Amino acid sequence: MPTLKSIADTTVTWAEQRQIALQFEAQTTSTNDDAKKNSLTEPQDFTLYLTAHQTAGRGRGANSWLDTDNGESLLSTWSFALAGSPQAITGPRVGLALMRAVSSVWPSLMWSLKAPNDLFLGGRKVGGLLIESVSGGAQYRVMIGLGLNVLNHPRHFQQADHLSKSLNNVPDEGEWFQFLDELRMEFAAAMIDCQLPGLNDELCRELTHALNANPSKTFITDSVSAQGDLIHAGGKIIWSQL
Repeated sequence: MPTLKSIADTTVTWAEQRQIALQFEAQTTSTNDDAKKNSLTEPQDFTLYLTAHQTAGRGRGANSWLDTDNGESLLSTWSFALAGSPQAITGPRVGLALMRAVSSVWPSLMWSLKAPNDLFLGGRKVGGLLIESVSGGAQYRVMIGLGLNVLNHPRHFQQADHLSKSLNNVPDEGEWFQFLDELRMEFAAAMIDCQLPGLNDELCRELTHALNANPSKTFITDSVSAQGDLIHAGGKIIWSQL
């Protein structure tokens, strides 16, 4: 299998081969912004928005997501139509979906989550999520913005890293396709679960483990509640308020 030279181009090829509805721009301000513009007129139940470079990539709140400007990262928004309103558990459930996908393909690496929206590899951040929803009448849509450093990362972020460094190699095309297949499946499952009032016991246990595996954690999470709250020795922290 050929090694990857452009995450953007290879992901476009994957989407086309899987006949996935795709919106690709070589450069855009933000894939989430692009997806939101079309959210209530999007004809497909699932559409993938991709770019090789974002000029105004967004994180939570006032945070931004920067890239290396040459297709070395996955810069994407996974836009799903829902039959019902997404619940407060959407954030933790989507985070776990991402954790499951990377762990399935690269199980020997030290993956973990940092609530509310960061994916860590070893002690450094390699990915971030921005989850937004739009509703209109009986229409609901959830947009999962995912930035993932794969071949490189912006060097002025001391706490950032990228996948290839931990692998000591560049993933090949088949490996990347496998990850995207797993990610699509996990995100789709999360969209079903996020319409439920709470997380089941298995999901709560997996989230607890993923959070405690993070070497930069500031406390031990004793458990994650069905509502996605972090229970620890000092009390309770609501996921959405982090």
